[in-house]
Amino acid sequence: MEEGRAIDDSPAARAGFKRARTEEQKRERMAAILHAADQLLDEHAYRSITMAMVAARLGFSRANLVHYVATKEEIFLRLYVQDIEGLAADLAAFAEERLSKAEDPSPGPRGISADDEAFARFFAAACARRRNFGRIGALLTTIIETNVDIEVLAACKRRIYAAAGAAAEQLARLFPFLASDDAQELIMAASHYVAGLYPAAHPTPAQVTALLCSGSNGAQQAFEPTLERFVIVQLAGYRALHRP
Repeated sequence: MEEGRAIDDSPAARAGFKRARTEEQKRERMAAILHAADQLLDEHAYRSITMAMVAARLGFSRANLVHYVATKEEIFLRLYVQDIEGLAADLAAFAEERLSKAEDPSPGPRGISADDEAFARFFAAACARRRNFGRIGALLTTIIETNVDIEVLAACKRRIYAAAGAAAEQLARLFPFLASDDAQELIMAASHYVAGLYPAAHPTPAQVTALLCSGSNGAQQAFEPTLERFVIVQLAGYRALHRP
């Protein structure tokens, strides 16, 4: 054996790792990689996760993993894209269902309509379900995007903006008082708000302890109710701006 050369004793190495060849096989392998990373993020802080941990969860070596993704940041960027595209699909389904109902869209005495409240509830619940929109979104520009190949980053950004554009189109369908630019602006504002709210609403044990030790009366923010209120306030504000 060559001096200093590590022995790959992973299950995949023993069984003979087979690289995905067809497009379908590549999609299946990438889906498995993203699922493994998602599970690890449930169990560990982002900074603690390594490429070796992702590979081990899949049952093959780090060397095998880099056939598909170059860095852990690329994995989590792709995981974020997956959730934002899923969120856009959720919104399209919600819009179809909501627009099929003949309900009075006019606002009540508080300037808030039943559609406002229904959408706010839907959006908050969808963001809570697709957690990576918030928990990876919080790391997106300052950490995740800093160690990704430029071509991969550009491709992912095209998918992100396409999903945001599709979501904005559905929002404009639901709320005719929103101009196209307004709908785009609201989607972007909501994504930034979710990225900031998610870590605040899900503090680490150390952050909870520090808050208690500080003597502060500030309570931990509840994610869904806080996000619901934000969306309702935004919709009421845009409606007021365009009121004759």
